Amino acid sequence: MNGPTFRKKAMKPLLAFLFLALLLPACTGTDRVDDPTVGQRIDVTMQQVALQPGQNARLAASYYDPYGIARQVSLNWTSSNPQVASVDGSGLVLANGPGQAVVRASFGELMGPPVNVNVIGDENGVASVTVAAPRASLNVGEVISLTAAVQNIRGETLTGKPIEWFSENAAILRVDANGQATALAGGVAAVHAKVNGVKSNSVDLTVGADRTGSFVPAGGYAASGTAMLRTENGQVILDLGANFRTSFALGTYIYLANATNAGTVRSSGLEVAQITTNGAQTFNISALNRNVGPFDYRYVVILCKPATVTFGYADLN
Repeated sequence: MNGPTFRKKAMKPLLAFLFLALLLPACTGTDRVDDPTVGQRIDVTMQQVALQPGQNARLAASYYDPYGIARQVSLNWTSSNPQVASVDGSGLVLANGPGQAVVRASFGELMGPPVNVNVIGDENGVASVTVAAPRASLNVGEVISLTAAVQNIRGETLTGKPIEWFSENAAILRVDANGQATALAGGVAAVHAKVNGVKSNSVDLTVGADRTGSFVPAGGYAASGTAMLRTENGQVILDLGANFRTSFALGTYIYLANATNAGTVRSSGLEVAQITTNGAQTFNISALNRNVGPFDYRYVVILCKPATVTFGYADLN
């Protein structure tokens, strides 16, 4: 093989590597940001179960540690009324007699959300009530109409049943007898309904309130300025202020997240957009994911995506 020709071919990959290395110096390093705890929790796969005596259903639950990471742990299952519905250590629910029971999973002192178990003696009776809202976010003063679907054990719709409506935080959201929900103040309120004593699923409704935070740098990089998460006409909007400044590298992104550690941000946060300039910028979060509410995420994070390094973050109040 010709010597000069071989050397030229061998140099091409090396030159390409060196070129990339020159482009990425500001995006290398070790992510030393410590995750603040976001609170441990237990999630369940369903909120309500309808059974006839002798039938059973398997419930599943997942435990998340204080950093929001799923862990395999041994959960304890309990029933509020074992004569109606009992549950074993694996989450298997057995219907014993007509009535209602609440089943929960727990880990230590941490309790999971309730699962409403309705055991039906009459096939034509109310077995399930499912509440729905046209959207999950409202502005203060806005009114929306909630609906409740009532079904028997065969999944057939039952009409003409009186519906009771409940707000679990009436200071934030008021619900009248017709299912009209009025937003009163910023925050999150759950709503549910009851028909013939059968409780529905709970639906979280977020009432918009501006949330602001100031960027702090991380890992020796630059980050400053303000961020605001707000609602406008039912849309969740993220604003970076005119004073926003950050370090830049090849692949600098804005994320919403519940942690600041880069690996967790990238794996479980919401990627908003790549940024290439400082100053005022606006992003429509609802256009990215219509299910995101203004209180779903705690941090706005500046992330160097290729190297998975946090440049800075703003803690939203």
